[in-house]
Amino acid sequence: MKIGARTFKTGLAVALALLIPPLLGMPEGSILAGISAVFAMQPSPKRQWVQVRNRILGNTIGGIVAVIFTLSFGSHYLIVGFASAILIAILHQLNFDNVIGNAVVTLIVISFTTADSFVLAAGIRVLATIIGVIIGTIVNTFLYRPKYEDKLFHLMDYTSSELMKWIRASVRKNTQFTLLKKDLKFIQSEIKRMDNYMSMMKEDNILTKSRSKQIRNLRRIAVYRQLVETTRAAYNLASTLHSAENVFNHFSSDLRILIRERLEVLLSGHEQILLKFNGRVDPEAVNFIAYKSSLRKEFMSTFFDEAKLDSYMHDDYGDSNAVIHIMSAILEYEENLILLNRLVTSYRHYDWSQKEAIDNIQNIEQ
Repeated sequence: MKIGARTFKTGLAVALALLIPPLLGMPEGSILAGISAVFAMQPSPKRQWVQVRNRILGNTIGGIVAVIFTLSFGSHYLIVGFASAILIAILHQLNFDNVIGNAVVTLIVISFTTADSFVLAAGIRVLATIIGVIIGTIVNTFLYRPKYEDKLFHLMDYTSSELMKWIRASVRKNTQFTLLKKDLKFIQSEIKRMDNYMSMMKEDNILTKSRSKQIRNLRRIAVYRQLVETTRAAYNLASTLHSAENVFNHFSSDLRILIRERLEVLLSGHEQILLKFNGRVDPEAVNFIAYKSSLRKEFMSTFFDEAKLDSYMHDDYGDSNAVIHIMSAILEYEENLILLNRLVTSYRHYDWSQKEAIDNIQNIEQ
């Protein structure tokens, strides 16, 4: 069992949220403060501070609705249920959907309060939820800030490696259709995770106070954006080879060899660009990706000749469009690699320093 930084921070925030209200003379607010501290934990500092405002307003509205309904109609479970529905409708109208859970918990706890001074007790409980939100925010913002860049790089490195294995196996006709289909679905979900990490990196950079550092980070983010796009192009290539497997397997041996040799160059280039970005390969390396015009012309002409074969026109073993899709996927992957190589080379020359090398994967919270 591994306790990561996020788990530790959540536990610490709950402990502090349960401890502080009694010290302030509000022991009855401890539970709500602890619950609010859990809800307050967000994956990025920017989202964290947005949630502070939303949760304070949401809990305050929840407390007001609870007081109005309880004083007017009592605390029968049907009344509390109806009040919860009204509260949800109000918060939804205010675009506070992400704080509904915490606000409804606040309403329920306040509605069943049995203290003599009901309004005062309700106010204390609302204040306790605010304290919990603030404690969770402080702990999450200033303690063990997540390394989204490291997570993104290792996720991208792993996903790219898996795609390269499948592409190499596909062009050698060694894949199993159902297994590859399952893995491609998983890889698609991993690419969505990359996009999420990219968003968090951008949000973190917005909070950077130094303008020069912010601009420097934007250059690094631009490289990461192209790294993700190149991974997406590799996924598109693997997916195209998978869906057009029957067509590819009926290519002439010369064309399959041509494709295999070209893809091996591109895949090797991809591997070395990742190493170059992380400082493991010289900035001037990886100059073998771009096609010479004569070779590129031969490559495209061979594909077009294949697509015009009579066997495709008679639908003997596939659609001629599939031939063009395979060619397009290869060229898209190639173009993304060429752009990525150019960006990484420039970055290594002007913006990179050794301290920015990504930590080994065992140091990254999973």
